[in-house]
This record gives sequence, C-alpha cells and structure tokens, in this order.
Amino acid sequence: MNPRNDPLEAAALERFMRATRAVNAAFDATRGEPDLVHDGRSVARSLERLDAALRELETSEQTLDAILSRRAGH
Repeated sequence: MNPRNDPLEAAALERFMRATRAVNAAFDATRGEPDLVHDGRSVARSLERLDAALRELETSEQTLDAILSRRAGH
C-alpha cells in the first residue's frame, strides 16, 4: 500500500516533511543572526524556534514510524 491509499500515513508523512522544512528554516535563521539584538533576545527567539521545530520533527518521526510499523505488521 502506498501513502496515497492510506490517509493516516499520508498525513503523517506530510507532517514529517513540514517538520523537516521547519527545522531547516529555523536552523538557517539561527545562522543568519547578524548580531545580538536587544541583549540577545533575537538570538534566543531563533533558538527557541529551532528547539520547537526539533521537538515537532521528533514527534512527527515517531508518529510516522509507528504507522509504518503497524502497516508492516511489527
């Protein structure tokens, strides 16, 4: 069965892909900080965004893994 036939799997895969893109964008934002604006608050916000994106990536990966494992009969 491919993801097009399983809406749950397709949704999990889409969530994982969105989370991956969010991590990439958040990481790029941390590298792009030109200086410590307002006592480092800008950098802190970028790092918080990266942390949140990494947590979502981990959660979405676990969800996708569970769905794929169930499908494979594990």
